[in-house]
Amino acid sequence: MSKGKKIALIVSMVAVLVVASVLNVTLLATKPNDDVVSTGSFFETSRLDRQSTRNFEIAELNAILEMEGDEYQEARQNALLRKQQIVDAMETEMLLETLLKAQGFEDVLVTVNATSSNVSVIVDKDELTREDTVKIYNIIATETATSPEYVKILSV
Repeated sequence: MSKGKKIALIVSMVAVLVVASVLNVTLLATKPNDDVVSTGSFFETSRLDRQSTRNFEIAELNAILEMEGDEYQEARQNALLRKQQIVDAMETEMLLETLLKAQGFEDVLVTVNATSSNVSVIVDKDELTREDTVKIYNIIATETATSPEYVKILSV
């Protein structure tokens, strides 16, 4: 494979990663229509979508990591860093979801942006009280050191 084709492949992989990330964020930020989707299936579908997007991103990053040649050293380092960010975000999401469920929330979906401080929490509850919001903020602030302006809490 020529150097030009390899560079084109890397650029296209990065573009696909960006598109997949944007779609993931867009889909998770959209509140479902209660007539169309029940909250149970919303949470299941969102988790499956998040996982499939992450699997795709990791597979693309693995392809970059497998590229040989000194000219791809920087691309491999960037891919390794991005992969570690994704893994860290996944671990944080699982931890926060578990802690929030332990606090009495029936079902929650947490999305941690791998490249910024943004944390989104979607709770299976018709309305959140002030106490609920404080509990959620406290858990997120304690576990992630994220300030409240970077936390978005939604209920469905």
